[in-house]
Amino acid sequence: MFLSSPDLLVEEAFAWTARWATLEPQPVHVDPEHRWRIRSSLQKAVRRGQPERAVRMALALHRLDRRYVWRAISTIAVEDVGIGAPDAVFWATAAQRAGFRKAVGELPLLIALTRRMTTAVKSRSAIELAFVTGTGEPEMFRLFGGMTTSQLLDRFAGSDPYEAYAALSVLRGIVPKAYRIRPPDQRGIAVAREMLTEQMDRDLARAARAALFNPLDEMSLGFVVAARLPQGDTERHDAMPESRLIDGYPAETFDQHERLGRQALGQFARSLSPLSPALASLSPGTARAAVADAVFVVEGQCLDHWLGGHDFDRLRSEADSYSLTRHGLSAEAGRNVRRLVSDTLADLHVIRQSVVDEAA
Repeated sequence: MFLSSPDLLVEEAFAWTARWATLEPQPVHVDPEHRWRIRSSLQKAVRRGQPERAVRMALALHRLDRRYVWRAISTIAVEDVGIGAPDAVFWATAAQRAGFRKAVGELPLLIALTRRMTTAVKSRSAIELAFVTGTGEPEMFRLFGGMTTSQLLDRFAGSDPYEAYAALSVLRGIVPKAYRIRPPDQRGIAVAREMLTEQMDRDLARAARAALFNPLDEMSLGFVVAARLPQGDTERHDAMPESRLIDGYPAETFDQHERLGRQALGQFARSLSPLSPALASLSPGTARAAVADAVFVVEGQCLDHWLGGHDFDRLRSEADSYSLTRHGLSAEAGRNVRRLVSDTLADLHVIRQSVVDEAA
């Protein structure tokens, strides 16, 4: 697996799990129609630092789909926690193996991972790297695809995180489908793994090597690159809007995973267009997409406390900015739309509740 002796790894996992796990009842029945609400609620609870809700959602998702819940846990560990808790990333990666989960104990390990992630200092740097590079600079993958192994390793070792991410993606063979022009470079991957060992402390290096060895998706590679960035002791706290419940679940879970949520966002976007010349200049579909991204930035991706510092602040700022400018808004117009959404978020809650009540 990730150590020379799987037995030693299981023993270590027992000790780690005992530190974080609690005894919790698993629900007897969970409505399958609530699957995506539960999945999204789990992720939002981790982001907001709500351990009790997060554990309830994790156990409910486990009841619905014992295999899928581990993919969700791994995604959240890399996407929302990342370098803030490398131990969580390591054990979530190890937990992708059914035999390891069985040896440690599925439910204690699930509860331990959920609690650890919820209470951790967090970092979304992995997804920020993947998002901006993959969506904003995709031609970089084509350019890097023509480089030699040595050239890619030089870019990976460089100071530009976006170039380092693109280089590692090409080496690992995980790039957007349109740019998949070469197989994984095993020699380059091996050298990159050795570089990780030399560049960071043991726990962070172990998590990065595990993510590189067994990546779930492109976010795993974003974590590997983010792990190399210089870290300070700075923490940031997002100003999180109150989490409202709609039909028994946090309101922000509806926007991306429920038809009624998309309907509510459409109504909300139409209500904002008369208040924003920039939104009014867009087509209705594009305006809705811009408002949806602004809502996500303001409400859906908030973190209770996250790892700050020069590089991490830069990644956060560039990802947030690109979320709106990719829809054709200028940087200033994007900031204005975000402020407008923040000021009128209570109106969105009313619309969300209204569409749920009408559907009932």
